[in-house]
Parts: sequence; C-alpha cells; structure tokens
Amino acid sequence: MSSAVTSTTSATSHIIVDSLHVYPLKGAAGFSPRTWPVDERGLRHDRRFMIVDEHGAFISQRTNARMALIRAELAGDALRISTAAWTMDVPFPASNAPTLRATVWDDCFDVRVSDPNASRMLSEVLRVPAQLVWMADDCARLTSIKRGDPRRHLSFADAAPLLLTTTAALEELNTRLKRGGSSAIPMDRFRANIVVRGASVGADDHWRALRIGGAAFRVSNACKRCKVITIDQSTGEFTGNEPLTALAAYRAEGPGVTFGQHMMAEASGSISVGDAVAIDATHG
Repeated sequence: MSSAVTSTTSATSHIIVDSLHVYPLKGAAGFSPRTWPVDERGLRHDRRFMIVDEHGAFISQRTNARMALIRAELAGDALRISTAAWTMDVPFPASNAPTLRATVWDDCFDVRVSDPNASRMLSEVLRVPAQLVWMADDCARLTSIKRGDPRRHLSFADAAPLLLTTTAALEELNTRLKRGGSSAIPMDRFRANIVVRGASVGADDHWRALRIGGAAFRVSNACKRCKVITIDQSTGEFTGNEPLTALAAYRAEGPGVTFGQHMMAEASGSISVGDAVAIDATHG
C-alpha cells in the first residue's frame, strides 16, 4: 500500500473528523482516541480479536446481543477486556500459539488461539461456549472483489477495513425518529470508525476518495445495516424495529437499508480528531 497521496483534492476544511472509534474485539464496545494510526487493515488493531463458537464461526451482536456488555481497549501489547464485574489483560498470542480455522461470512482462514482463561470468562458473559482468537499480520484475508481493485487485507470486520459516518446523517435520522414518536439514538449504534462533521446530508454517498491527515481512503460502497443498530449499546438489549423502519423510508437499497460508507485505506498515516477531510476533486 502506498504511503504517499498524489491525487488532486478539493478544499473541504469545513468538513472535519468529529470522532474516532477503535474496536479491538469484534462485536464488543471499543474506545475513542484523539489520534490513531491507519494501516491497510484500517485503524490499527481494529477488530483483530474475535470470539468464535465451537465450530470456529464468529459470534457478533447479531446472534448474541450480550457482546455489547463487553468493552475492549488496548494496554500495551495486550487486549484489555472488561465487563461490569471484571477486567483482565490478555497478551497478543505468540507466534507459536495454537491455531484454528475461523469463519467470517464466506471467508475461512487460520487464526491464533488466545488465553483460555479469557475464553472461559467470555463464555460466562455470553452464556455460550466461546473462544477468543487473534489475527496475526500474516493472515491473508482480502476484501471482496465486489468492493473494487486493488483488494486490501482485511481484519475480522464484516466487509471493509473502515466505516465512515456523518453527524449530518444522524441528525437527519433522529429528526425523522422524533417526528414518528420514537426516541433519538446515539452514533454508537452504527459502530463507525470515523465520524465526520460539516458534510451535508447524503454528501458521503457521492464520495469516492478522500484524505484525512496523513492517510488516504477509497470509498467502496454504502454500508447495509442489520439488526445490530436496534441494540442499545449500553444495555445489550433490543429496542424494537427502529431505526431500521425509519431508514427504510429514505435509505432503502434493495431489500435492505444503508447508513455510512465502507472505505479502504489507500495510504497509511496518522489521523486525528479535528483533522480536515479533503474530498478528491475528480469525484466530488
């Protein structure tokens, strides 16, 4: 992946990074740094740990909403996982750690098995057999050809290395929710990596390339949303059909709805809250 940006960009300093969010453990709550590095797999360490069942299939909030009750942060070369009852640091597995075959949707690949004590504790939280695994840098999971060339190495994320949302899109959605008699929801329902402020509603649907700080990105497609956005991230409880129903009125795409944009990292670098977002002039 290139470390330099050569495309011509338009001045869009009014659009800035509002917040950054790293989710070291797929499906769990994450943390929000002020500054963070970007590499080919997205925000560094994002979704590099995962919980799998006894068959190696990933566990997410779609099938176990209690995942929202687990918080994941980084503590040096360790994953710090915590719940309301306990906190533990789990070192990144060594190169000689046992491996198993894991599955995320249609992708199958080898991963390293993590601390069995952490797996036991997580199994108790989720109330199902669970095993914590980690993706090493040499894991060759690639983005789908449907998301364009060149393909990029991917973490345990569902579809793409990064997800971007805008505060304008959330404000529009919350206006519609309140108009329909429902409560407004926070941005954490959408589990974005990068949230930007200053864009107009729907502008991100037309972005194809952008630069933030020292990193450059390619927008591949709008993110189709599932029932995870109906889960209260603070309680791990389903809240009904909203905001899926509200989104269906104006963000329908085929049988589903969209909110936010999947992105690939085209040039690595560091990005920060407050950074200006420059949109490629040839793509608007």
